[in-house]
Amino acid sequence: MDDWHGLCVCPGDSMVAMSRQEIEERIAGHRRSIAELEAQLAAAGVVRDPHPWPPPGFYFTFYVVVGAILGILGSLASFLFNVFGSLVVNQDPYRILRVYGTVFLGQEALTTDNLNFFMLVAVVHFSVGALAGSVFHVLMNRFVPMASGPQQIGLGAAYGLLMWIVNFYLVLWWLEPALVGQAYVLELMPVWVAALTHVVYGVTLGILQPLGRFTPFKAVEATT
Repeated sequence: MDDWHGLCVCPGDSMVAMSRQEIEERIAGHRRSIAELEAQLAAAGVVRDPHPWPPPGFYFTFYVVVGAILGILGSLASFLFNVFGSLVVNQDPYRILRVYGTVFLGQEALTTDNLNFFMLVAVVHFSVGALAGSVFHVLMNRFVPMASGPQQIGLGAAYGLLMWIVNFYLVLWWLEPALVGQAYVLELMPVWVAALTHVVYGVTLGILQPLGRFTPFKAVEATT
């Protein structure tokens, strides 16, 4: 009892003063050790994990790849729209491929039954759709990631119309005559059909936007 009183209660006791000094020195030493360990841990973390997950900043590669997939789906939707529309009015269901194929074969594309020709036109059609889908998906998630559903659909429709104007009146109007001597696509496809086809493509992109958002995987920790 006397020893406890001498160590912990009496302020004038030299043993109490020495114990306090020792404690403060040990605390300071621990603080230095913790700082050194934190520095070592930070340095070791950089070495062990050069590619952190999730990637910092905007995940550009993800949105390019997913945008290409969504663009292919948009191209498929616009193609099916034309096929069903052609069936309704009793036209050749592959007319859209024939019209686009005039860029390669000219007027012969309207009558050919060559399967390789249809495959070529389809590949080009879906490739352009994939490229445009990547551009749209990156722009949407980079600049307006919080857009609502109706806004996404509206922007998609506007993007489709922009594609129509660029493809038809800035590219095909001079490219196709240079290749085959005549702008068959602009002459054979009604304006409203061309515009609506591209709107269907853009609206599909807008509808599918929520499916293309990046959500990093997080492992669920087991609870005991």
